[in-house]
Amino acid sequence: MDKKKLLTLNKIEKKYNDKIILYNINLEIYEGDFIGITGESGSGKSTLLNILGGLDFPTKGDIYFKDINIQNLKEKEISKYRNENIGFIFQFHFLLPEFNVIENVLINVLIKKGKIEDKDKKRAIELLEYVGLKEKLNINIDKISGGEQQRVAIARSLINNPEIILADEPTGNLDSKTSEEIYKLLRKINKEYNTTFIIVTHSERISKRCDKIIKIIDGKI
Repeated sequence: MDKKKLLTLNKIEKKYNDKIILYNINLEIYEGDFIGITGESGSGKSTLLNILGGLDFPTKGDIYFKDINIQNLKEKEISKYRNENIGFIFQFHFLLPEFNVIENVLINVLIKKGKIEDKDKKRAIELLEYVGLKEKLNINIDKISGGEQQRVAIARSLINNPEIILADEPTGNLDSKTSEEIYKLLRKINKEYNTTFIIVTHSERISKRCDKIIKIIDGKI
């Protein structure tokens, strides 16, 4: 069965202060893909990830989610697109230190709906069990390890059932053992949920195990 196309980039160019960061990027991303994006620092990897997630916009070209041109969406529509379709995992987690584990997972639901229902709490508990943190629901986020914080970030990225998860150096601050555990967890999600993953990584060990590798050199694929 043919895989469903989720994202299409046509002749994407991105400039900052007349400097070209990305040049003539053409890319198709399908459901279930597990893609690694590699390249030197400053090559445009994170810029590309931000464009895919609707956090930034190209200077030229078009980006489509299914048949929707993202650039034609208004600000509120862009926010809705991100919240409903894209999950984000960052190197530094961006968890809220004043909240506990389950509250951090539920924050995206609160942003989406303005309230938390019992079914949302049930899903958050299920996700935290899935990532191995069911016993730490009510512990403050700054009382758990870096690897556990990354698992919280992964659960948070899944809470709204996104089709795509964008991960920017998700193992960048972790030791090799914890990095391996996080990689296996991402793969498990990819296989069991058919979630598409696009991962910016400097880790050769992780990039070699992706299904596809996109290497960016001086803003070009």
